[in-house]
Formats: sequence, structure tokens, C-alpha cells
Amino acid sequence: MITTILLIFSILAGQLIKFPLFGIQGSTLLDVWVCLFSIIGTFKIKFRLKKPSLVILSGLLFCLVAILSLIFTPLHLSTLEYLISFSYTLRFLLYLYLGWIIYSNAFPKFRKQISKTLLMSGIGFAILGIGQFIFFPNLKPLQNLGWDPHYFRTVSTFLDPNFAGAFFVLTLLLIGSGKKTTKLAIVFFVTVYIALLTTFSRSSYLMFLISGLSFSFLKKSRVILFSTVILFFLLLAGFKTYSELVAKPRGIDRGQSASFRLNTWQQGLTLFQESPILGIGFNSYRYALTEYHLADLEFLQSRGASTNDSSLIYLLSTTGLIGTIAYSLFLFSLIKTGIKNNAVLPAAIFGLIPHSFFANSFFYPFILLWIVLKAADIAD
Repeated sequence: MITTILLIFSILAGQLIKFPLFGIQGSTLLDVWVCLFSIIGTFKIKFRLKKPSLVILSGLLFCLVAILSLIFTPLHLSTLEYLISFSYTLRFLLYLYLGWIIYSNAFPKFRKQISKTLLMSGIGFAILGIGQFIFFPNLKPLQNLGWDPHYFRTVSTFLDPNFAGAFFVLTLLLIGSGKKTTKLAIVFFVTVYIALLTTFSRSSYLMFLISGLSFSFLKKSRVILFSTVILFFLLLAGFKTYSELVAKPRGIDRGQSASFRLNTWQQGLTLFQESPILGIGFNSYRYALTEYHLADLEFLQSRGASTNDSSLIYLLSTTGLIGTIAYSLFLFSLIKTGIKNNAVLPAAIFGLIPHSFFANSFFYPFILLWIVLKAADIAD
């Protein structure tokens, strides 16, 4: 019970509670929760871990490649920069290890409640998001802290509409996977759907479509198929209304954000060309931009300089072809496990793939934890 409550609180806290442990952006409360319960779980099972599943093995392979990419980096990193870069490999490894511990039955009661816990977290996150949309629609006051000045968009406690939108889609999948369609489930679905709608995040809308279609195919459900298509067009209509009534009158240029994203893609591909086999080192992206003079000082001091807007390009640039192949194996193992045991996980991964072209979704801690926990939940 305590494990569940603390996890829900850690997710709902989002980016609002941070500690200066992992570089300039700090560590979230979720990182602390993962670290704490990994330690507790290790002692509970007395270091007796189950034989690693395919998901865990492929994840460990990626971590190995990430470490090698830093060892053989072409960059001239200081000791502190090496440590900061390595901390993100350590974070990924820690999240993966937590999944391994849960898979090893360190927390049997919690494991049975994983889907329910993630569902409660997502619903609470949506309620907070709608509240933020109503009472704090303008994020410009947070611009000095490095956050984008989003206006009239649901960002919830992630302070980012794209990552928030992805989490809403994951929550909708959980609601839609329920065995019974109760009145309460409908209320929850509508609440989370409204939160997704008001993110006005095109990448999240696309994820909703792909995940919904994938889920309907895996479940062989025409109802889910037609519902997904109809709800997707409602999302597009909402975005059109936002563009006409909010964005244009206030001079908010959504085309400018697309141009900015294209620029970050070009930066990442340039770095990939510098070291195509093992990349420039996992999470040393900001330092590579500085060393190769690919960004101005203003951008380098922003939060966006630490990563690329595309998970694929981020992988290619920081871990090269070998790291990208290793991570692809990790995704394949998740899809294979899900198709065998539960349709929600593969539907989530299929939706996150196009979403990750526009946001570094796969390495966002809250989404990474969702994937790891769901994999541990359904593993044999």
C-alpha cells in the first residue's frame, strides 16, 4: 500500500519536485522512489534475482552499449561531464533493475496492483492537468526557469504538453483495456480524453491514433477501431479551433516550433556523422553541441540542449548504429512480450514510436517507468 501511494505521489509530483543529483536538470522525486525501492527490493529477495527475461537482457545490452559509447567518445569531456553523462545510463539501468526486481517477486502485492496504480496515477495526472489548464494556462512566468512558455495548453505537472499527452494516451489504453465498461470508467475516459485534447499536441494525437488502431487490431475489435477514428477526428477539430481562436490571435506560431524541431534534427544528424558507429556518448549531447559549435549560447543554456526532439536521432547521435540496434531489440522484446501476454503494452509501444519522432519520449523517466512496470506486470 505504501509502495503504491508513494509511486502515485511521485508521478503526480512530475517536474515540480527536483533534486540536484543528476546534472543541471536535477533528479525527480520519481528517481528517488525508483532508487529507494530498488534497494529495498534487493534486500527483500536477498539478491536472488530471477533469470532475466528477454526484455531485461535486451535492456542490459543497451546499457552496455551506452557505457561503451562514453568510453570511446570522441569528445573531450571533463571528469564532471563524464559523470553527468553516465548518470543517465545509470538512471536507465536503475529503472530496468526495478522491473527485474518486481519480476523476481520482491513486491508481489504491488505487482498485482501495477495496472491499477498506473491507472490511478494517470487519472490524477489528468485532473491536475485540467486544473492547470483552467487556473494556470500561461506558462510564461516559468520561462526564466528554462521551460517553454506554453499558453492555453494542458501540461500538468510535466510542464510539457507533448510528454503529458503521451502519458494521457497510455492512461486511455489502460482504461480501454478494462473488462467492463462501467459508468465510472466512462467518466474517467472522458476526463483523460479532455486532458489529451487540451494539450493541443499533434504528436500525442498521432500516438492516440496509432495506439488505438494497434489495440483494436490486437483485440480484433471493430468498436475500438471506429471509436478511435472518430475520437481522433474530434482531436483534430479541437486543434483547429485552438489554432484559430487562441494561437493566431495571440501571434503563437506553431510553424515556428516545427522549424525549431527540424533544426534540432539537423543538429543530431550532424553529430551522428561525426561518430556513426558508437555515437558521441550517451547523454553527452549538450557537450557535443558545444564542442562542434552547433548551437548558440542561449540554446545551450536551455533544457532542450540536453537531448534531441527525436528519440531515434538522439540514439543515432549519442550511441550510433550499434546503440540504435540494441535499443530496437529492447523495443522488439517489449512488443513480443506484450503480444503474447497483453495487448496494452505493444499498442503503447507502437504509438510511442511515431510520438518519439517529435519528442524524446522513450527516455522520459515517467514514460520509461510506465513501460518497465507494465512489462514486469505481464511477464511470465
